[in-house]
Amino acid sequence: MKILSLDTSTTISGYAIYDDNKLVHYSSIDKSTIKDTDLRMMAMISGIFIVMQQYAPDAVVIEEMVVPRNP
Repeated sequence: MKILSLDTSTTISGYAIYDDNKLVHYSSIDKSTIKDTDLRMMAMISGIFIVMQQYAPDAVVIEEMVVPRNP
C-alpha cells in the first residue's frame, strides 16, 4: 500500500511517500515567495495534486491542524 503523508502549512508543506511501510521519498512544496494568499494557496494545492499524480497513493494522511490562540 502506498501512502502520502502531508504536513500542511500556508507557505511550506512537507510530504512523505511510504510504500509498504517503507519511506521511499520525502520533500516539501515551498510557495513562501508568493505573497498573495489566494495565489499561494492555489499554487500549494496544485503542488499537492502534482505529487498525487506522480506517486498515485492508495491513501492520504494529513497531520492535524493546530491553530494557536492569542492569550
